[in-house]
Amino acid sequence: MHFHPSIRGLLVPIGLLLAIVASPVAASAQRADSAQAAVHARPRIADTVSGLAPRPPISPRRAFLYSLLIPGYSQSRLGRPTAGLLFALSESIGIAMLRESIAEVRQAERFRTDSLLFLGNDPVTGQPIMQRAPYDAGLVEIRRGHREDWIAFLIANHLFAAADGYVAANLWDLPSQVTVRASPGSTVIAARIRW
Repeated sequence: MHFHPSIRGLLVPIGLLLAIVASPVAASAQRADSAQAAVHARPRIADTVSGLAPRPPISPRRAFLYSLLIPGYSQSRLGRPTAGLLFALSESIGIAMLRESIAEVRQAERFRTDSLLFLGNDPVTGQPIMQRAPYDAGLVEIRRGHREDWIAFLIANHLFAAADGYVAANLWDLPSQVTVRASPGSTVIAARIRW
């Protein structure tokens, strides 16, 4: 299988990034299967006021920093592999497209001064076939704009992943703090808030 040279250079880093994101979390960080827990044992309600609530495997600050550096890493550490894989996939696509746009900018800048391109010789007459070069200052600016767009996409991906990791670590014990139950004629949603 043959890949474009700019893609070939990305295969190893993308593979390493996906291996890090898809790595399993520690057994202590995994949540028990709720269906099995209801069958075999009575549900345990965590007391968040006294500090006995389950703690996330990483703090919210570390989750923010980890995902700011490697998008998707803290999501995978917090037991959210799908979200982690989504951020890692967007990062790898963004890097591949940034590399492609950098190559296009270099090509446009390199050939900007050429006024005619030699395409070959006419097989009948033997005369050279020349064509006007498509690379001009306008094309160079357009390609630079594409490069800047992909840089902005990567920065936004890092920031969204970091914010998602921070929120996910802060809401780690949300299922134990929020309950929904049916009452006659309505639904009750109750939340415990620690002061």
